[in-house]
Amino acid sequence: MTTRNARRVLEWRAAGLVVLAAAALVGCAEVGQTVQTAVDNVSTAFQPREQPAAEPPPTSYCYRTIGKVNCYSQPLPGSEANRLVGYQGPPPRSTSGTGPLSP
Repeated sequence: MTTRNARRVLEWRAAGLVVLAAAALVGCAEVGQTVQTAVDNVSTAFQPREQPAAEPPPTSYCYRTIGKVNCYSQPLPGSEANRLVGYQGPPPRSTSGTGPLSP
């Protein structure tokens, strides 16, 4: 084989390797995109779902009576303020009761 023919064979081999490498990279890009899509799908499965805004609890004002506590949706008159044991919602008056009910 002559030097000229040997050079052509080497050039064809190099060209073939370049074509093979390009084909392999194109295949990797498709696999990479498929893997990325799968990862995105798994990631979204573990994202917390948006919850609707919780409604505030109902307003209640609880007063001590003989033997138990009674709760009302509206505060009782000021003369009953000394019996207030707790409330949930806006305060009935700034100086009454012991504070909000714990949740």
